[in-house]
Amino acid sequence: MSLPDLLAPIRLAVEALLTALHDLLVACGLDPAAGLGWLLAVALLTVLVRSALLPLAVRQHRAAIRMRALAPELQRLRDRFHGRTDPASRRALAAETADLQRRGGVSPLDALLPLAVQAPLFIALVQALDHAAHGSGVAALASFAAAAAFGAPLAAGALSGGLPGALVGGALLLVTAGAQVLSQHLALAAAPTAPGARLLLVLPLVTAVAGLAFPVGVTACWACSALFTLAQQAVLPRLVRTA
Repeated sequence: MSLPDLLAPIRLAVEALLTALHDLLVACGLDPAAGLGWLLAVALLTVLVRSALLPLAVRQHRAAIRMRALAPELQRLRDRFHGRTDPASRRALAAETADLQRRGGVSPLDALLPLAVQAPLFIALVQALDHAAHGSGVAALASFAAAAAFGAPLAAGALSGGLPGALVGGALLLVTAGAQVLSQHLALAAAPTAPGARLLLVLPLVTAVAGLAFPVGVTACWACSALFTLAQQAVLPRLVRTA
């Protein structure tokens, strides 16, 4: 069974929620055929999904606090075994590291579990928007594929939507990349020695280039999610200070 098949139930649920949010906005007076209503529905959907994942983000943040508290002891442990490459020393280092993490309340699952839950939801969200943009989603999303916001078709990408598509799509990708850069700077300020942290600074460039091929409706979701992450990165350390 392929990944899209496995995520189909989540995608259908996301499509139903997107339709309900759009219907709510229409009931508030927005034009049902206008792209602005759909963009607002996408923004609300993204905020709802990310808000539902906040408990996992808090758990991940607390795990990071515990890991930073253990960092000096872990470094002393690695220093003690520095240069000792025999199998017995490696096993002893691994055992003492695991014991130190257990006593400190640190588990690799604390970092992996939030990602394991978030990834399928985000992929299903992008799939739902991509299906809607191409007219292959549920019937209630039919007007999404034909809608345009600020002259840019929601179903077209920055490279295929003419000048309006390039301007709107490019602006959304710029917002996404900018928010990601600021989020990474905040993350590096909190944990400058985190392994591989600086490699994440290339993520905005990868996102911007890849996003050129995606519909405006999808890049709008990316922009909202990136802004949510930036806000979360800025606020969470101030609200959650203890593990």
